[in-house]
Amino acid sequence: MRFYDFRGAPSPTKVRIVIEEKGIEIPTESINLRKLEQQGEAYRQKHPGATVPMLELDDGTRLTESLAISHYLDQTFPDPNLMGLDPKEQALVLMWHDIGTLEGYLGVQELLRNSSEAFKGRALPGPQPYEQIAALVERGRTRIGVFMNKLDQQLSRCEYLACERYTYADIAAFVTVGFAKRVLGEDPTVGHSNLSRWVEVIAARPAVQAATG
Repeated sequence: MRFYDFRGAPSPTKVRIVIEEKGIEIPTESINLRKLEQQGEAYRQKHPGATVPMLELDDGTRLTESLAISHYLDQTFPDPNLMGLDPKEQALVLMWHDIGTLEGYLGVQELLRNSSEAFKGRALPGPQPYEQIAALVERGRTRIGVFMNKLDQQLSRCEYLACERYTYADIAAFVTVGFAKRVLGEDPTVGHSNLSRWVEVIAARPAVQAATG
């Protein structure tokens, strides 16, 4: 296997945490997004979608989405389980992953990609150019606040996000909260005591520190 990564980008960070949690060694190649290496011919021959992360399997199969890669790794290296032990847990993990992606991550991305000069003409990831839309900046900011409220409410009822133990749902949401902090330039957990408690717990995990440090 070979893992195509870029430290600092949120999507591959999710996979790096999974790799660290499972204690597995995978040869890794960095694709520098700041230098637009993902748009280069060599990488696009492997992945025409021009995004990271990507996991290239020994048989040549290429997996290109964080959830798909993490699912593959969880099935291949089942200890510790991160995607759910039974149908109920699996459904809850996927449910909170989707909530986190659609309501949280995409809101942060909406704010960042429609406001930053670095993303002019690239308001959406991938090879197709999309122009920025100024009206989406404030909408993205609002969506982030709504998402943080939802996380705080859920975490007032339970220690972890999807079930009574740490799962991939926590990994994905934790990365989104960190992404939001960088984009906003302020801590979105302020005023959310349950969310702040949860962030501290997740951030203290050795695998998370190794993947994000």
